[in-house]
Amino acid sequence: DSVARGQGVHLICNKEAIDRNPAARSARLRSRRMPATADRPRLLRGLAWITLLLLVAVTCLSAYLRHRAAGLGCAPWPACFGQGEPAAAGAFLLGGQALTWARLAHRISASLALLSVMAMVVVSFVRPPRLVREGRLASVLLVLALLLALLGWFTPGSRLPAVALGNLLGGHAMLALAACLVTPPMSRERRLGWVALAAAGALAAQLAGGALVSATHAGLACSDLRECFEQARYGGFNGRALWPGLEATIAVGTPHAEGALAQLLHRAGSGIAVLSIVGVAWLAHRRGRRREAVAALALLAGVVTLGLVVGSTGLPLVPVLLHNLGSAGLLALVLRWA
Repeated sequence: DSVARGQGVHLICNKEAIDRNPAARSARLRSRRMPATADRPRLLRGLAWITLLLLVAVTCLSAYLRHRAAGLGCAPWPACFGQGEPAAAGAFLLGGQALTWARLAHRISASLALLSVMAMVVVSFVRPPRLVREGRLASVLLVLALLLALLGWFTPGSRLPAVALGNLLGGHAMLALAACLVTPPMSRERRLGWVALAAAGALAAQLAGGALVSATHAGLACSDLRECFEQARYGGFNGRALWPGLEATIAVGTPHAEGALAQLLHRAGSGIAVLSIVGVAWLAHRRGRRREAVAALALLAGVVTLGLVVGSTGLPLVPVLLHNLGSAGLLALVLRWA
């Protein structure tokens, strides 16, 4: 008993000494907060995974709604393509009810993704030490989410290519940023810097070209590179229809130089994008990112194959959606190396 009382007096004296010493008191408070601080990166990565999965769903549903509204999968094909949703009402393979459910699922997924992004911002900045890198990426995600929500007011029924471009590029950028948050940052020695950024820029330009082809209903304008070139040359390479601020007025199912020019640029740009991705994957392999390099090349091969299938078989809906999702995944993977 005397030993226990002595130990108790010793602990009380130590506690009083710590309370009188500001530095010791601050260290004790930090030690109490240490478990919560250590758990924050793990919590943030969990939120990033949730956001990433939600954004994959949003990307797929957005592409489905966009292409269904343009007429992919309608009947009689291809006469109904590009006529918009009212002209093709009741003619979709899955009916109008599928569009209703897809819109509902898209809104729910987008709203949950916005809440998850807001939670990431709070977790990053609410208490010291602040997670600066993660907080900045989450803040950019939040800005993009709010801009896309604003753009969503103008999306239903819009035939402006600029709206489709904004939705596609903004959604793909969000998915790429979320992919950067699911894993810890790379060391400086293993990053690829401006090389990866240049490859991502080439891929983003290719994505914009594909969105322009889709938004202007130019998918059936020509079937190969030579035909696209001949039609575009016949029209004098008129780039007026490529301006995203003009409504799509391209005639579907008949030869037209405007659609052929959009197709020509998209097909020619694919070669530049492929060479960029192959080059950056080779460099990533040399920097020790072997698995990711192989994954990037495999994903690139899948995207190119799907693009060839889409261009040669009359725009089947499922390959079009997979082509869109694969391109988004490829962009996310390349940006992680930057």
